[in-house]
Amino acid sequence: MDTMTDKLATTDGPGGSRKDVDSDGDDLKRAFLAGVLGAVVASAGYLIYNRLEDEHKETLRKTVMKFVEDKVGDLRSQFKL
Repeated sequence: MDTMTDKLATTDGPGGSRKDVDSDGDDLKRAFLAGVLGAVVASAGYLIYNRLEDEHKETLRKTVMKFVEDKVGDLRSQFKL
């Protein structure tokens, strides 16, 4: 029985064997590439943040905290928590 979460598959014809269009190797490569890209972006952000002056770090912290508080408030209001 096919579900929406099954991989895209084709058959060789009526009663034929199923062949996966997307192989697991491609998924692994994509996941690995996404992980490496995320690590590179995070490392670059960390290096930039460490080079900031203390007053800029504090301003950035306040801005991020305000943004997070606003988003948490929006989520709480949407889910009525």
